[in-house]
Amino acid sequence: MAAEFDSNILSGLLKTGLEISLGAASKSIEMVANPTEGISQVVSGVASMLTVPAETGPGLPDKAQALAGVWLKQGLSLIAELQAAGEKLTKGTGGPANSGD
Repeated sequence: MAAEFDSNILSGLLKTGLEISLGAASKSIEMVANPTEGISQVVSGVASMLTVPAETGPGLPDKAQALAGVWLKQGLSLIAELQAAGEKLTKGTGGPANSGD
C-alpha cells in the first residue's frame, strides 16, 4: 500500500511538473510571437509585484509582509495559469501524462 501511495504521488508530481513546464514553454512562444504584448505583460506584472497594497500598515514589517503576500499570490496564480496551459497541451495526446493512472 505504501509503495502504491508513493508511486501515485510521484506520478502526480511528474505530471504536474510536465504540465507546468509545457505551459511555460507555450507562454514563452506566445510572448516571442508577439513581443510588444509580451513586454507589456511583463512590465505590468513586475509593477504589480512592487506595488504595496493601500491597506498596508505604516511600519516597514507591515509593508514587507504585504509585499510577500502579493508575491505569493502572483506566483501561485502564475503557476496555476501555466499548469492550465500545459493541461490543454497534454489533453488528447494519449501519452503518459494523459493516462490518468
